[in-house]
Amino acid sequence: MTRGTIIYIDRDGKIYSSVEFNGDMYPDGNADRILEMFEAGLFTNYKNYERFVIRFNKSHYGYREELIHPFPCKEEQVIDVTDNWTDYLYIINNSDHQWILKDQNGASFLDIRSLGIVHFQQVEKMIHRILHENAKEFKINISKQEFVEILNRLRDSSELVNRVDELFRNSRENVECDFCNGAALQISHESTVVFLLRKLLNDEVENIDHFIYELDYGRKYTPGMITDEDGQDIDLGTAEKLYDYLTGEVR
Repeated sequence: MTRGTIIYIDRDGKIYSSVEFNGDMYPDGNADRILEMFEAGLFTNYKNYERFVIRFNKSHYGYREELIHPFPCKEEQVIDVTDNWTDYLYIINNSDHQWILKDQNGASFLDIRSLGIVHFQQVEKMIHRILHENAKEFKINISKQEFVEILNRLRDSSELVNRVDELFRNSRENVECDFCNGAALQISHESTVVFLLRKLLNDEVENIDHFIYELDYGRKYTPGMITDEDGQDIDLGTAEKLYDYLTGEVR
């Protein structure tokens, strides 16, 4: 089983480490999601890192322990991996300073906004995030009204499934009918719809997924829960505000 840990250096130079995830944590395995989200620009602050770790765990491992804890360093702006026995470390530098990764071959520099991949006691690769400042504008072919209506339909469908599931669970006639469940009646193809919305709105860091699954269609949102790179609040309390954020209306 290939093990791996996600380490994050925040703007203030504080270091955090995820738990050791056990299974398929090589770069072409489950960890490809880490690389994909790094290149998409997700890890701009600690809250986004924390959110990713929680979702990553839920998707692949289901650990119930504390997922993130401080990562101690003996030297300032130096991470020593000469005594590391985890298969892979994925070290994200979101600070404003260059860090040093000390391995068996000496020292490597982990630049600002870079990700270092460590295999046991050796730095294997450095990835620099490319800032797409001159990226071409893309045309959005879905209006706010259409977007909100789709999300409202998904929400209503999900609530209907939950109610049907509850009816089956409480029905004495169906108590032994394991295959009877509301999900079998759902025809909204939710995952496909979410995927297409993500593509239409260029949602590379999956804010739509977060709004639906973690925030329960915005009902669990509280001010300050989500912030941008400058620490400004990102309001995802409603589908309308999510659309505005995704289309750049409130950036």
